[in-house]
Amino acid sequence: MIGSGATCDLFLRSLMQPDARYRAIGIVDDARGREQLYFHGALILGSVREPGLVIKSLSECERPRRIFLTAPLTHFDSDGIEAILEWAARQSIPVSRLPDLGETDAFGAGWQSKTGDTINPDEILNRPQQVVERSLLRNMIKGRRVLVTGAGGLIGSELARQIASFQPAELALIDSSEFNAYSIDMDLHRDFPDVQRRVYVASIRDAHRLDEIFKAHMPELVFNAAALKHVPMVERDPCEGVLTNVIGARNVADCARAVGAIATVQISTDKAVNTTNVMGATKRVAEFYCQAQERITLETQERTRFFVVRFGNVLGSSGSLIPLFQRQIAAGGPLTVTDARMERYFMTIGEAVQLTLLAAAQGLERRSALGEILVLDMGKPVKIIDLARRMIRLAGLRPGKDIRIDIIGRRPGEKLFEELFDAEEEMRESIVPGLHSAVPAGVPIARLRAAILQLEKAAIACDEAEVRRGLSELVPGYAASHCCDEVPTCATPKPRKPKMTTPLPPARVYSTAGV
Repeated sequence: MIGSGATCDLFLRSLMQPDARYRAIGIVDDARGREQLYFHGALILGSVREPGLVIKSLSECERPRRIFLTAPLTHFDSDGIEAILEWAARQSIPVSRLPDLGETDAFGAGWQSKTGDTINPDEILNRPQQVVERSLLRNMIKGRRVLVTGAGGLIGSELARQIASFQPAELALIDSSEFNAYSIDMDLHRDFPDVQRRVYVASIRDAHRLDEIFKAHMPELVFNAAALKHVPMVERDPCEGVLTNVIGARNVADCARAVGAIATVQISTDKAVNTTNVMGATKRVAEFYCQAQERITLETQERTRFFVVRFGNVLGSSGSLIPLFQRQIAAGGPLTVTDARMERYFMTIGEAVQLTLLAAAQGLERRSALGEILVLDMGKPVKIIDLARRMIRLAGLRPGKDIRIDIIGRRPGEKLFEELFDAEEEMRESIVPGLHSAVPAGVPIARLRAAILQLEKAAIACDEAEVRRGLSELVPGYAASHCCDEVPTCATPKPRKPKMTTPLPPARVYSTAGV
């Protein structure tokens, strides 16, 4: 077993039964200084923080037939656990997660079947998760009217749940999918029946409908999570990408200002940085528009603030990599990777939502003329092929033997790597630990409005060539690839380092902490 907490304790007690399937030969602790002690008769071999000594002990003792993780991967030292897992892979020793204590009959008659289940997506991270101090968010949300778009999606629904837990005065939810809207409505009815809410099946593309909803609820806080995000799909249907990601974002921002909202948060993506695809270009334009609106607010001393949050890949989101790998493992493989060199930044849904809420909380604490973008410190990018191998091992299988990995070639618009900052942006250390701040040069609002109007006309007319041309004129770096149906030639350059500046002065908000 790796870890000696409550789950390990209960598991060891279950092994005392006469018909136990396993026998414990040792424990790798998550703390130092307990070597050669015994826990329910099992010898503590060492600490996960000293993987070299642990591997030596494992090599010298009775060879384990299976290794069980007794806590999520993020509970352990990332370098140490990675070294031990790699050793286990070389020795062909399967690794599984023990079931959580909260699972029904976790260690009862059928528990053995649970130990080989595919791990939770949150456990894929090779770093501790960032956690926001909830009191800061409660102070911002409690007693206020809040509106969330894309409220039935993964990020939007988690936003809705988190916001509901802080006792808002009212929660208005918008989603273009009837099923998604129904699902989040049922979830909130079950878990937060006292929160006043109204769910709409509507599209942010429809400015008139959106204006009616905003005037009906007069939201004080607005979170725009509605988007088309799947790179190859938007690459094939660029007009649809513009109508949702650009026109929809413009409509939300304009409605928020019209009703005098306190703050609007636009959710963006690292694919908007030095982009080679339509999806990234559309999200970049949405960033430009919110930044321009924020500058107007700061220059005119108006009420509505505009903030942008830039995400990496959210683990477990619909259409994302992790659910695909889980399905492929369940089917016996193969796992499909587009390029062996491809790497991405990853974050959990919890981190994504906390960062979104924190953007508004932090921004409202201070006023600046920068229109900066908040970016989570997501550690080092992860190679997709390494992630595939890791998921196979943690499912108790062997990469290349039990499950094959196929390299299938990059899809249109895909880059080998993603970047968190554009070369033209200034990168600042945020006042909040675990966050960075990107300070863009910005685009004048008059030019933006004219360009977005032309994009809207082209998208409504289904003129894909004009849409791509308009995006290439507005988004730096996109022009080189916008005409290509094949994988763009500019998809493989080395990331460029952004400009570095000194941190912003301290403020009262300090809200993230590693766990």
